[in-house]
Amino acid sequence: MTTLENVETKLLTGCSDMYSGITVDKELLAKTCVLFERQLEQSLLAWREAKRRGIWLPIPHDRTELISIAQKFGFVLHHAKPDYVMLTNWLDENEPNPLPSYAISTIGVGGLVVNSKREVLLIQERFAYVDDYFKLPGGALDIGEPIECGVEREVFEETGIRAHFRGVLAFTYDNNFRFEHGDVYFACLMSLDEDEKDQQINFDPLEIAACQWMPLDEWANSPEKHPVPITLHLARLTIDVLDGRENLLEPDLIKVKPKNPKQLPWNIMMYRKKSSEKKE
Repeated sequence: MTTLENVETKLLTGCSDMYSGITVDKELLAKTCVLFERQLEQSLLAWREAKRRGIWLPIPHDRTELISIAQKFGFVLHHAKPDYVMLTNWLDENEPNPLPSYAISTIGVGGLVVNSKREVLLIQERFAYVDDYFKLPGGALDIGEPIECGVEREVFEETGIRAHFRGVLAFTYDNNFRFEHGDVYFACLMSLDEDEKDQQINFDPLEIAACQWMPLDEWANSPEKHPVPITLHLARLTIDVLDGRENLLEPDLIKVKPKNPKQLPWNIMMYRKKSSEKKE
């Protein structure tokens, strides 16, 4: 008869990080609660012996019975995704826990689309916080989605108009948005391509109550049309950009090469006023 004492315990391993931490491979989690408790206890002993510091423990969505066991050993909830729950445990008793919290901000985009007639594309949301408010089409970026792609997608989904990103006009930050997290909103200037005359508004009735083109100059000179003054500032800034008095923040790809040759390089998109550079 097999007993717990003579079952070999396979220690948990995973991917190490530069801070002497480890993210556990969830495929190695023991198959039963009893075996997992023993496995985690012995793994913690090994990690402490090896001077590991931060432990990241993902629990699959269909193994949530393991969460309470991990909590008995000092693990705390960090974040949840549809397919797993992440727990952490800071083992270094000589230093305060510096493990970063989960993402604390959402990122939204709005497209200020101007056509060849100098009209701006505006929507009225079906479910809105402010009555009779025509605003910019837009929404939240998908995970991993660039600003340029996200604003083009959102404008098309809400209005049926295919517009193209030109640059960032401005951005706002709300430090107490949904779930007490921050919200960053990028307002982007957009234009139509050569098939402009063939494009027709086809808005999404599930989200949008109305959609229309409005003369930009009229919109910018009508404060009563802006119960939220952000759009008034954006309208006037857009006129300054179109008339050459202001510049857009345009994307510039920055390649970062890590000092560790085993680590892959990564890219960062920097948004800046390129036209303000000094010409040699």
